[in-house]
Amino acid sequence: MRHSPARGTVVTSAPEGTVRDLPWHLSRPIAHRGLHGGPDAVAENSMAAFRRAVEHGVPFELDVQLTRDGALAVVHDAAVRLPSGRELPVTSLRLGELRAVASSALAAHMPTTLPEVLAVVAGRVPVMVDVRRWGMTGASGLERAVAAAIRGYDGCVAVQSFDPRTVFRLRRMLPGVPVGQIAGALASAPPVLRPIGRSMVTNAVSRPGFISFELAALPSRALRFWQRRGLPVIGWTVRSPQEERAARESVANVFFSGYLPVSAL
Repeated sequence: MRHSPARGTVVTSAPEGTVRDLPWHLSRPIAHRGLHGGPDAVAENSMAAFRRAVEHGVPFELDVQLTRDGALAVVHDAAVRLPSGRELPVTSLRLGELRAVASSALAAHMPTTLPEVLAVVAGRVPVMVDVRRWGMTGASGLERAVAAAIRGYDGCVAVQSFDPRTVFRLRRMLPGVPVGQIAGALASAPPVLRPIGRSMVTNAVSRPGFISFELAALPSRALRFWQRRGLPVIGWTVRSPQEERAARESVANVFFSGYLPVSAL
């Protein structure tokens, strides 16, 4: 199938060294939070960004969190900001309340849910689900909800998380689904947890199938350690063809934003 480039994107040459027989999450560039931006200012993590990715045949990543009433809301940040400046944690709101807050906020898009996104995609492109747990709470409701949504989906999916507990649980709950550990500088993580996250020492127990690593945190001795032990790496986030070419010297695949690789044409 042929696709025309999205408006406001830059078309690049095919990435050198792409291995066509690798799994999709290691060989096809993945649109970070959907195919967003452009002159029409499509919002990241929005249904419009996901529809655009589907139109161009591009795998995409999205972020999910669990609302107070158990919905898998597609939201990246830990909290939503009211026009007054007050912030409310996503996990403290029911889905209807979250959508009401978004509708009252200037320029905010209406949050969707993971099942709604998967219904629209309908297997036409692969989806990477970033399972976000903010804070130290350890209940497994988030993982159970993600696993339930994915088990009933007939399409290519992979999952990843910063939280090694989530990686461990999802690897057990979703046999056959690629599960990855996210790591990097971890600037927003509690200081006491940063050394653990940066070293990825928990990989010995959680046993992820791949690592998603912050390119700005390279070089990393810890990452090289795990690469030598066979863990493939997806780098995040590249924003130009030049950045992509440089990244591919160190990683198997990339998350991209702000341009459209020619593999999507």
